Amino acid sequence: MAALAAAALTSSARAAIVVGKLMPWGQRTTPALQAKALEDGRAVSLTEFSGQVVLLNFWATFCEPCEREMPALNRLLLKYGAQGLKVVGVNCGEMPQRVREFLDERVIFDGLPLLDRSQAQLKAWGIPALPASVLIDRQGRAQAWHVGELNWDAPEVQQVVKDLLAQR
Repeated sequence: MAALAAAALTSSARAAIVVGKLMPWGQRTTPALQAKALEDGRAVSLTEFSGQVVLLNFWATFCEPCEREMPALNRLLLKYGAQGLKVVGVNCGEMPQRVREFLDERVIFDGLPLLDRSQAQLKAWGIPALPASVLIDRQGRAQAWHVGELNWDAPEVQQVVKDLLAQR
């Protein structure tokens, strides 16, 4: 799994990524989300968040940038949750017990933790490395994405979130 965090980006993926900036999702279709809730193992899909803006974050316990990013994700949720932002963290490939221990002992995550044990979601969403995030509008359409650690406190990043929240 460590190889996943250090995965080399293909030239086409590199061309679509600008470090530190959310990029438009473009004309690609929004994949279905198929993951299990860490809390109770129930299946979770994007339809569960209809009418909300979703920040879908792909992460793993071994990924230091993922861990560093989580406090900023919590701050976003605190700031914009009442306006309809949902932060969903999809753990990629790890056992539930390991994820629980990580969240209990190393970092607080106030969003909804999901599990993708098979890592099928990485392929479905075209995620080349961790962490990665996708912003999804209230209609369930992916609008922006970023691969790598992102400063979610940056005004230009928060403006993208605010713009999505303002759309009805």
